Amino acid sequence: MKALKGFALGILSFLLFFSLGIFGLAFMLNSTVLNPRFISAELKRLDVSSLVEEIVKEQPPADFPPEMQTALIQTVGKLEPQVKAEVSAAIALIYDYLLGKTESLNLALILKDTVLNKEFIASLVEEADVTSSFKQYIKEQLTERIPPDQQYLVRYLDEAIPKLEPWIKEQVSIVVGPVVDYALGKNQTLRVVVSLEPMKAILRTSTREAFLKSPPPKLASASPAELEQYFNDYYQPFAVEIPATFEIDESVLGPEIPTSTAQALADAEAGLAQARLAISYFRLSYILLIIFILLLILGIVLIYREVRGTTRDLGITFLAYGALEYSGILIGKHFLRTGLPLADLPPSLQSWLPQLVIDSLRPLEMLSLGLLIGGVVLLIVSFVYKPRPALP
Repeated sequence: MKALKGFALGILSFLLFFSLGIFGLAFMLNSTVLNPRFISAELKRLDVSSLVEEIVKEQPPADFPPEMQTALIQTVGKLEPQVKAEVSAAIALIYDYLLGKTESLNLALILKDTVLNKEFIASLVEEADVTSSFKQYIKEQLTERIPPDQQYLVRYLDEAIPKLEPWIKEQVSIVVGPVVDYALGKNQTLRVVVSLEPMKAILRTSTREAFLKSPPPKLASASPAELEQYFNDYYQPFAVEIPATFEIDESVLGPEIPTSTAQALADAEAGLAQARLAISYFRLSYILLIIFILLLILGIVLIYREVRGTTRDLGITFLAYGALEYSGILIGKHFLRTGLPLADLPPSLQSWLPQLVIDSLRPLEMLSLGLLIGGVVLLIVSFVYKPRPALP
């Protein structure tokens, strides 16, 4: 009977040690890969602006002048907190689906509500100074329409173009919604008509003010009425060249965009649906593993039916697992800091990746340290505990 009891205790202790090893890995995964807060925290820790700067300076894109490189780096630096916040929001919504908190997933809607929402796009336009590009484009288009004998109007346009900025921002905010819907495959057609009449009115007013304030040298002696008539005579033919509307349609982004985007999102949703199923099995197995460990501990308690033997057996198991796991993690962290082949990576990634691995190991490190300490406490209890003497 004593041999059978010892055999049963040996089996239970071995299974407990083995189960703790599996549980440690599962606990680490549950605390890192399956934890959206962990993913977002690691994303926030990545210095994206420095990474972009290192990549651009090491391998600058072709036909990318230095001033544009500087502008890109500065823009990324300004937008980085906003981008990370929107990406973190998207990650949280996706994890709600993966972890079973929501029953359905619409990636197009998630993207539109986070990284492609109107407010965020507006901030991108503002920080990236997209209006400057539009102003330059408008200037080039208008300059082409000025006849050779009216080229003096160009310098007045230079003064008038900046007045278009509020109008440009307003039009961008109007266009963003339909363009995003088309790009995400929500709409199969795209047609946004922008009226250029307000732009023409702003240009006329601003150009006229600049012209009357500083007329060409040959008109320096002309009266205000003569300047007005001269401006009207020369500006009107130029204004007629500007169309009344500007249309944005499928040809701007490409007619294949909605179909390809919709297919890509559908494929991603199918992959996430499979991941959700796998995660559900994992989490069920995780709970069952915890129950199994508790049953093993209960089995050891029931076989001993006394404190000293129970605490000694559990203490040895916990201490052995905790010490082995904790020492292994410490050794692994040492080699992670010194032995990872990161020389070919940008400096930002060289500092980020080792810390990512270390942060991923931290839950397992805390678990093993806790079990190590718990094992020591149980062993101490097994030595200092004095059973009550049996009643006569």
